[in-house]
Amino acid sequence: MKYAALFVLCMLSACTMDPHRAPSEAPPEKLDPKTVELKNTQIHLDLIRDMIDKGQDYAALAHLQDLKQHGSNDDQVTLLEADCRRHLGQTAEADALYRKLVGGRLAGQAYHGLGLLYVRTNLTFALASLRRASQLLPTDADIRNDYGRALMEAGRNTEAMQELSTASELAPNQTKSRKNLIVLMMLMRNETAVTQLAQQSAIDPSEIQKLRAQAQRIKAQQPSKSAANG
Repeated sequence: MKYAALFVLCMLSACTMDPHRAPSEAPPEKLDPKTVELKNTQIHLDLIRDMIDKGQDYAALAHLQDLKQHGSNDDQVTLLEADCRRHLGQTAEADALYRKLVGGRLAGQAYHGLGLLYVRTNLTFALASLRRASQLLPTDADIRNDYGRALMEAGRNTEAMQELSTASELAPNQTKSRKNLIVLMMLMRNETAVTQLAQQSAIDPSEIQKLRAQAQRIKAQQPSKSAANG
């Protein structure tokens, strides 16, 4: 009987052990509900950014509305909504949202958005906004590229060269800054540099023709934008 009782006790003890966990392994840490909620929100925000990158701005706005209804209305949500509304041509709404952020931790991104929002309608203001964005986020290749492009369209080629070269070196695998550099070299009539950059970036002749058409359009528009040279 004594051995039978001992056997039963051993069996009961074994039943309480997790067969998938080593005997010396500590039980899994219980995550704080707030931490879990923050992680889930960040996953949702990443999903929304992906939608925006794919041009699905209406879907992104729907998801942002869902986040706000569940109490998430921080600066990241505001910035994403501003980007969506900028893409959709809702200038007044995007402007108001970006301006909410210019005094906070996402000020650089907000100035970048304002610059892109007005680059076609108010180049002087756009240049000032993009310059401020590049000061706040000096290693952001996208901001440097967009600032360089705006400077090029204003006819400020020397400054544009510095910004676009910086963008190209910060993100060597990014082709848009190299393409903008090629357009700039066309405007500066440096065909040797155009050929070298095209070969380095493996850009085919048909794409070069498109870039040349861009250069012609920019050159034709520059006289009306001369006020931005100051």
